[in-house]
This record gives sequence, structure tokens and C-alpha cells, in this order.
Amino acid sequence: MSLSRIQKIGLAFFIGALAPAYLIANWRHAENLSALTDKFEREQQLHLSTDKLLSNCVRNEAKENDHYSANHQICEQGLSEHESTTHAMDVLTQEKAANDTRWYRNFFLSVLIFNLVGWSLHKANMFLRGEDHNT
Repeated sequence: MSLSRIQKIGLAFFIGALAPAYLIANWRHAENLSALTDKFEREQQLHLSTDKLLSNCVRNEAKENDHYSANHQICEQGLSEHESTTHAMDVLTQEKAANDTRWYRNFFLSVLIFNLVGWSLHKANMFLRGEDHNT
């Protein structure tokens, strides 16, 4: 089977579109991963800080058992924040895993867009030349 000239150009264009699509997908993946990692590190630092607060609360509760003191209220808020950071870290871990599958989506969409632009330019060129091809 022999390819026509336009099919050879189309195949070369498709193969040529793979490299920029790969670079764009990697760039988006790296940017998303960097943002997620920064958020995760901030949540982890806050989580460690609330861990220290909760360990101090346990020590203070052993000394005084006053459920209506300011210390107890701070400990309750710290516990709530600790649970919130745990949940946020779990969500960010899931987002990191989903970011890997988004790489494939970004790659295929980039290839599709590049090829649609190329096809559109080809059709516009044919229209401007006045050629009437149904390819």
C-alpha cells in the first residue's frame, strides 16, 4: 500500500506533533505536581504543629482537668485542625495520583489540538488556492 503525498505529509505532521504534545503534557504535570507538593508540605507542617499542640494538651490535661478553661478550648480547636489537616493530606495524596492520569489526558488532547490545527491550516490553504478536494 502506497501513501499519497498528502497522506505522507499528514503522517509526518502527526509524528512531529507528538514531541510538542509530550513537552506540554510534561510541563503541565510538573506544574501541577509542584503545586500539589507545596500544598502537601504546608499541610504536613501544620499537621506536625498540631501534633505538638495535642501532645502538650495531653500533658496539661493530666495536670488539670478543667473542661471549660481556655486551654481546653484551644486543645479542642487543635484536635479539629489536626483532623482537618489529616483529611487535606489524604485529598492531596489522591490528587497526586490523579495527576499521573491527567498526564495522559493532556498528552492526547495536545496531540488532537495540534493535528486539528494542522488539518484546519491544510483545508484553509486548499480553499485559498481554489482546490476542490474531498480529503
